[in-house]
Amino acid sequence: MELDSRRAQATRSALIRAHGSLALRASKEQLLARLEGDIVGNILLLYSCSCRDLQNTLALLQSIMDFSSAFQAACDSACFNPSLKGKLLEILTDLLKKYCLGTPVSPVPLKVVLALEQLSKLKPSLGSKDTCDMLILCCKIIVTHPSAEMMLKIRKSQQAAQYLQLLQTSLKALGRLMVVLLETETTSGFFQNIVHRSMTSGNTWERKRALQTCSQLLAVCEERGRGDACKHFGSLVGLLVPLTCDPMPTSRQLAVTCLSSLLRIQAKATNRVIQTGDIGSLCEGLNDRSTVCQLQTSSKIARIVCRSFSLEHTIDFMMAIKDTFRKAKGMRVRAAGKWMITFLQMHGKDICRDLDLSPIIYILRSCMSSLQHSTNMPFLCQAVAILTRCHTDITIDSFFHRR
Repeated sequence: MELDSRRAQATRSALIRAHGSLALRASKEQLLARLEGDIVGNILLLYSCSCRDLQNTLALLQSIMDFSSAFQAACDSACFNPSLKGKLLEILTDLLKKYCLGTPVSPVPLKVVLALEQLSKLKPSLGSKDTCDMLILCCKIIVTHPSAEMMLKIRKSQQAAQYLQLLQTSLKALGRLMVVLLETETTSGFFQNIVHRSMTSGNTWERKRALQTCSQLLAVCEERGRGDACKHFGSLVGLLVPLTCDPMPTSRQLAVTCLSSLLRIQAKATNRVIQTGDIGSLCEGLNDRSTVCQLQTSSKIARIVCRSFSLEHTIDFMMAIKDTFRKAKGMRVRAAGKWMITFLQMHGKDICRDLDLSPIIYILRSCMSSLQHSTNMPFLCQAVAILTRCHTDITIDSFFHRR
């Protein structure tokens, strides 16, 4: 009986995959005539009758990838059935939610992202809420999982190479998925839901994966002339700053890659020639094992980036630095402090003249009141001293004013 059951499940799995393969081999006329009822309908029927184990779930995901790519290739201008697309999206979302609660060491959630990438290309586009919810789940699986502890266990397992390769493939798929969704959405939700959450994580692996995703997103924005990414210039720079001195060498390089893309995007959006210097040549210094050399290199990059800073982004930048002081430690905190001082030294007079100083003083004062690391205090005191030299009365009044 058990053997018959296993055979039945294996047969369903093979049939699910076969229907996806048929879609890839069908002509345009056959695909339009048979896709919804005979292909997708049968796939969903077979899956609903299965025990939904790993084998059948992977078969479903592969078939979704197959018929989605087949429909896009053959019927690019045609619209896929919206209700059917919604049903498929619901199944994929439920799978992500299930694996968010279970063990992350599974190929299923990673394959879901690959399936979503293909499905999201089909017209009509997804709604804003569906897009946001889907991205949050994808990022929770791909960017925040596995944990540092789980990564160590994975590396010791027999399937380590296969899983890590799939993880890298899924990270790239997540980047491509964002490219598709960027066709109809602004970048606001992407940066808020993906970048900010994970770049300040205490998990080095999570920060690295967030940087990989961010670099892909910025590369797409640059390629497609999406200047709306500049709205996040201050906060993104503030988030990337500490990662130039991250313990993981790959993360340090990715942080510089993101900063370079951001500067080029801003230059194109503002129609200005921005003197960025050769940031790429400074990457070698970030590879040095000496943390002193890393910090010196980061400070050189700070001077280049801060020359291109528009004052309208000051508060966002300072808020991101505050977040680093609150959550980070070690060299990341020192890098954030160095960048903050560099920025204020270069723009202190302009800030005092053109901006309301009280929000900046409030940020510095709140950092002092919630101080967790003694290494922060010298930077904060120096920041207040710089602003006081630029405009004594306003700085003193703002510093002692209680909100």
